[in-house]
Formats: sequence, C-alpha cells, structure tokens
Amino acid sequence: MIPPSDWVHIAWVAGAIFVLMAGSELWFILGRPPIEYTRKLTHLGSGFVSLSFGFLFSSHWSVLVLCVLSVALMLATKALGILKGVHAVQRKSYGAIYFPLATYLTFLFALFLGQPIYYFIAMAVLSTSDTIAALVGRLYGLNQYHAGDERKSLEGSVMFFLSCYLIVHIILLLGTDISRINVVLIALWVAILATLFEAISIRGTDNFWIPIGTCYLLWKMIPKSTDVVLTDLIFLAASVIISFLVLLPKRKLDVSAIAGVGLLLYASMRLPESWNWGISVLTAMLLFNFSGLIHENYLERRFQIRAVFYSVGAAAIWIVAGNLLSTHYEYIKVFPFLTTLGAMLSIGWGFIYNQACPQSSLSSTALQYTGLRTLWMTLLLFLPQLLFYEQLRQLVLFIFYMASIFFADRIASWFFYRYPSWTPIGKLRIAFCVTLIMSCLTFLISIWPLLELRS
Repeated sequence: MIPPSDWVHIAWVAGAIFVLMAGSELWFILGRPPIEYTRKLTHLGSGFVSLSFGFLFSSHWSVLVLCVLSVALMLATKALGILKGVHAVQRKSYGAIYFPLATYLTFLFALFLGQPIYYFIAMAVLSTSDTIAALVGRLYGLNQYHAGDERKSLEGSVMFFLSCYLIVHIILLLGTDISRINVVLIALWVAILATLFEAISIRGTDNFWIPIGTCYLLWKMIPKSTDVVLTDLIFLAASVIISFLVLLPKRKLDVSAIAGVGLLLYASMRLPESWNWGISVLTAMLLFNFSGLIHENYLERRFQIRAVFYSVGAAAIWIVAGNLLSTHYEYIKVFPFLTTLGAMLSIGWGFIYNQACPQSSLSSTALQYTGLRTLWMTLLLFLPQLLFYEQLRQLVLFIFYMASIFFADRIASWFFYRYPSWTPIGKLRIAFCVTLIMSCLTFLISIWPLLELRS
C-alpha cells in the first residue's frame, strides 16, 4: 500500500514539520510577536513542505498518513493547551485542521487527473498568496471589510489577487505547453475566483476551499479553447460588477456577502447548460434589493456572508447538480432550483412582515399573505423560464411549484413562531433545510414520469 521508500520520505517531512512548529513556538514564547505572524510562518512553511509531495510520494496513502498525523497533532495540542503559536488566535478558526485535509484531497484529485502540476499550483497559491494577503492586510489594511466575525482588507485581497495571478501564470507558462494567450486568460480567471473564495471564507475555510477550488478550476478550464476561456472571464467580471452595482448602494449586504452573490450569479450562468438560470438569480437579487421585501429599517446590521450562505446555499447546490447531472431534460434541474429561490424570498418576506405584525402561522391573514407571496414568486421567477423550457408549461408543474413555495413558507414560519428565541442565523438554517427538502421533493416529482416511462 505504501512503498518502503516512502517511509523514509514520511520521516523527513514529519521531521521538517516538527522543526517548523517548534521554531514557531519558541519565537512566540521568547519574542512575543503577534499571533498572526507565528500562524502564518507555520502556514507558509507547511505549504512549502507540502509542495514536495508530488516529487516525494507516488502513493496517496503516504500523503494520507502524514495528513492524519497532522490533524491528530493539531487536535491534541489544542486540547492540551500547547502550541499557542498556532492556537492562541482570538477568533474562531479551524484552518490548522482544514489545511492537512485539503492537502490530501487536492493531492488525491490531482493524482486521479494525472496532473501533479495542478496540485503544485494549488498549494503554492494557498501557502504564498494567503500569507501575503494576511500580512499586507495587517500592516497596510486601511480599507477593511468583514467576513463573518473576521476583518479583512481590500489591500490584502489585491495582494492575494496579484500573487495568485503570478503564481498560476508563471507555473503554467514554464510547466505546460498551453498557448500564451490561454495562460494569461486562465491565470486571470483563476486569480479572480480564488480571490473571491478567500474574501468570503470564514473560520479558516479558505485553507480548505482555495487549494481544492484552484485544482478544480484548472481542470475545468485548461482543456478549453481561447474563445470559451475569454467568454467565462467576461461572464465572471460582469457578474461581480453587476452584483456590486446593484447591491452596494443599498448597503443591505456586507462586501463579502456581495462577493458571494456575485459568485452565485456567475455560477448560475456558466455551470448549467443554459445561461438563463442567471435570469432568476438576477431577478431575486433585484427583488431583495429594491422591492422593499427586506427593508433597511428592519435590519439590525447588514447581512454578512454566513447569512448569504444559508439564504442561497440550496440554490447553489442545485446549480452544481445542474452541472454534474447529465440529462436531455434540463427542466427537471431548473425546477428545484427555481423552488429554492422562490421559497427563500417568500420566507424572508414573511419573516419581515411577522416582525411588524406578529401572528400565528395558521391564521387566515397569514395564509392569505402567503398565497400572495407565492403568486408573486411564481410570476417573477417561474413564468420567465417558460420561454426557455416548453416542458415547464405543464399545469401540474405550475401548481406544484406554487404548492412547494406555499408549504415551505408555512413550515418555516411555524418554526419561527414556535421558537421565537432562535437567533437569526438559527432561523436561516431552518429556512435552508426546509427549502432544500422541498426542492428535493419537486425534483422527485418532476422525474417521476420519466422513471415510469423507462420502466
């Protein structure tokens, strides 16, 4: 399973990591530097050590052993209250755990693809760009924004983008036979997306998503033609610009939350087979921002990225599913996607109304207003898609769409009424679960006739 020669390399790597962490801990104890300095020293050093895995190990089992040992070491030292140079950070962060997990998964993915250079690029971006962004943000970050409870800076994000672009560009240029124009475009595309991933990541999740996401992006984009790469880049830039132009003036969402919406808009136009999924996301964005469904006066503070995760997470799941599921009947993929958008908007609208006029979720007035919200969501989100999918014109699907939104709204409202002490994030989690379950039911209903035909 593990080649005998790999055990020697495992010992070398383990020794290097031990020396690195011991040195970082001594610096923290004797020199009393800011905790972020010792954390980033460990982060950068571990990243550079992990770059050698593609040259040292031919089996992913060897990398798995190292990563399991690293996770065990992080958990043990945290429980024992030692290695404060890594664990003494005040904010909640699980980056020290995510790092070895992502290292193994990225190595395994690149090994499966037969492209070790993807692993090398991904880990170089994580170790170098993330460290540069954190240090520049700490020293020169004047224009700050929040990602959850963490503070990040525009200056740090710019440095992350520039360093990521240079890393991807130089390695692809020297290590592959891709055309120069494609190298420029792919490096720019990956750098923008990786910077957005970093901007919206909270509690150390950037250590997980950046390497895996970078490896995945390279796999998806490198085989494509120049025209396709350029089109994707234009769609990405347009999605981010539109999101900030639409959402920033009203100041209902934090900067990182707007970046998350921009990613959703881009994904809805490029991951599925049809770009028209993006029409529904843009419509939902405009409804949220300008219709008064969520009025600024009702907000204690702007929505942050965690709220956006739960609000659009179910829709994002169906966008990814739309990319992965192969079928000639695309309407069965867009149908649950539309359900999640309509249900979350209806639930949010109903929650704000109930804040002003508290009432039972089963009262006649509440049911009437739910019916009105359902009608609006159907008219604005479902009906435009009839222009693109003839199958959606079936009366049974139209009725089931309305019923799904209505019952999702009422079920979530019942939980809100039954447990008024729940936090806003807790209520968003319930709304996320309800909409996801309801969208799965709509998916099963839409494919049922196809399953019967095959049987």
